[in-house]
Amino acid sequence: MKETKKPWWKKILTEDWITVIAATIILLLAVIVPAIMPVMPKTLGTGKEWLDAGYMFIFLLLVVYLTSLILNKPLKGIFLSFLAIYLLALLSNVIASIPAVKSTGLESVFFAVILGLIISNVFKVPKWMKPAIQSEFYIKIGIITLGSTILFGEVMKAGAYGLAQALVVVLVVWNFAFWVARKMRVDDEMATMLASGVSICGVSAAIATCGVIKGDNKKLSTVISLVLVIAIPMMYLLPWLSNLIGLNPQVAGAWLGGTIDTTGAVAAAGTMLGEEAAKTAIIVKSSQNVLMGIAAFLIALYWTYRGKEGQEK
Repeated sequence: MKETKKPWWKKILTEDWITVIAATIILLLAVIVPAIMPVMPKTLGTGKEWLDAGYMFIFLLLVVYLTSLILNKPLKGIFLSFLAIYLLALLSNVIASIPAVKSTGLESVFFAVILGLIISNVFKVPKWMKPAIQSEFYIKIGIITLGSTILFGEVMKAGAYGLAQALVVVLVVWNFAFWVARKMRVDDEMATMLASGVSICGVSAAIATCGVIKGDNKKLSTVISLVLVIAIPMMYLLPWLSNLIGLNPQVAGAWLGGTIDTTGAVAAAGTMLGEEAAKTAIIVKSSQNVLMGIAAFLIALYWTYRGKEGQEK
């Protein structure tokens, strides 16, 4: 019996393609008509910030509704479920913006992970909250839009030597971190996420890696927590050591940018040493961030080859 060929447009109605299309539309809107794009408020102290939060909710809900409709996913209960998830994200942002908390360098994603762990482990996730829990979809669309935040102009100021330094650091640290993790009997999945997190750009790299290898979200939460918790003492310790051993601002900034995992902590640590150190630190960290897409691609190839090799055996 002859197989009927699917129309070309039906072949792209997969989650991966729909995610790419949705993210591309969001980026195009941000470039062409930036005035209509919502902004996530850090606090909720004014009426305008409440309006911004409401506008962002409507925008994101529309994205979730339309993509779910195209993918033939059930729409029942999505509104209430997504509202709960959005409020948790908003709460994480508000907590991270508290001056006493902000001074520690803890980012909103840390509190989002903590809240998620409390709900899923201490309490049971209610059924009404499950329809909009589509972590893999959010990770995929987040990875694509994240690429638009990379400052290519700033990175190019570092020149060939800066990019070469970033490449060497990422390769050496990734392989060493993976080797140490395997020696400590950490499984390949978590070791890969951990190595990516500590060698490239922290949380973003760990999330991207989890997406390409289809990793366990619980392991991802553990890796994110480790990366963020370790970044806090480093944020204070490295500037102090830089002053202690007498490093000039540029060298100190390069050290901070190449060593501290999260971009936010790098910026905070660099600021402690002055404007020049902060600028150098951000350029070095941005140079590493550029490699995230390449690293994700290579990890995907390795993971695919590893899977095929295992099947042959």
